[in-house]
Amino acid sequence: MAFLNKLLRQLGVLRVTLAVAMILLGAMAPWALARTSYEGWALVTTVIVPALVPIFFFVVLLDIMMCAVFLSSSMGEQRARYRLIIRVELILWALLTLAWSPLFLQILNPG
Repeated sequence: MAFLNKLLRQLGVLRVTLAVAMILLGAMAPWALARTSYEGWALVTTVIVPALVPIFFFVVLLDIMMCAVFLSSSMGEQRARYRLIIRVELILWALLTLAWSPLFLQILNPG
């Protein structure tokens, strides 16, 4: 519990919110393969969420890049914090990419 508490403190509120959103987007990936629907809950999983994924994909990459910039000019404990943030976000980015690859490959390679 202490490790998780420390991790959440080091990430900060906005990055924890970003991480939770990415986990939720990754968890919704299997439902996005269903036939596109414009009514009810299926609208969220087949239209809205797939539109949000590329945005989060690039936002996380931008945050990783900004952490790398701050990492280059920081020392000591701040340096370790930015390395941790970069690792956590790279893991989440990779999971999001893996989860959504089947859908985007299907869209890019129809047939």
